[in-house]
Amino acid sequence: MLKSFIQKIFVIVILTTSLSSHAFAAIDYQVENQPQVIETVVQFQQKGILKQKDNGYLYVEVSKDFIAEALPLIEAQGKIVPPRHYTSKKGIGAHISVMYENEQILNEIWEIKELGQEFTFTVMELRTVKLNKDNKVKKLWLLAVTAPELEKLRESYGLSSKLKGHDFHITIGTQIPGKPQVKEVIIHDEAEEFREAA
Repeated sequence: MLKSFIQKIFVIVILTTSLSSHAFAAIDYQVENQPQVIETVVQFQQKGILKQKDNGYLYVEVSKDFIAEALPLIEAQGKIVPPRHYTSKKGIGAHISVMYENEQILNEIWEIKELGQEFTFTVMELRTVKLNKDNKVKKLWLLAVTAPELEKLRESYGLSSKLKGHDFHITIGTQIPGKPQVKEVIIHDEAEEFREAA
């Protein structure tokens, strides 16, 4: 029993250390007034399939159109880089984060019975969030969504209704400063991968 307790403490220490090395501080989001983006994305099917990576990370896979069609419509200075999980061959594509692997370990959630089921959501608005990671500020562009079904799913496993207390969202790109007059959308992402702002 003591051995089991020590193993749990060890896992928690490792998770805390790994999470703090990837941590960033999110500043309050800003709603972006770009109606052409919202008018486009509300036409896509607002539903997806619940999936899980080998490490336990739980997400809803959604249509790639939420990124492919929205990204070129964004009016912003500099470059907007699609998320690496979208451009990488081994990535999970456009998605909504539902449950982090550390939540599952800490709460001893070893099996998700809803895998493969369809979940619906509704796009609310286009937002930007400034992230401070490794003393560098990045600006994330995301589509905030309401997803009562996902809130109930999390609650059914004893978790808070929202991931890190934030609205569910689809990350569509990272803004990189550039010349004021230039707007460029990069299709291949060479930037360092980082965890989304829940």
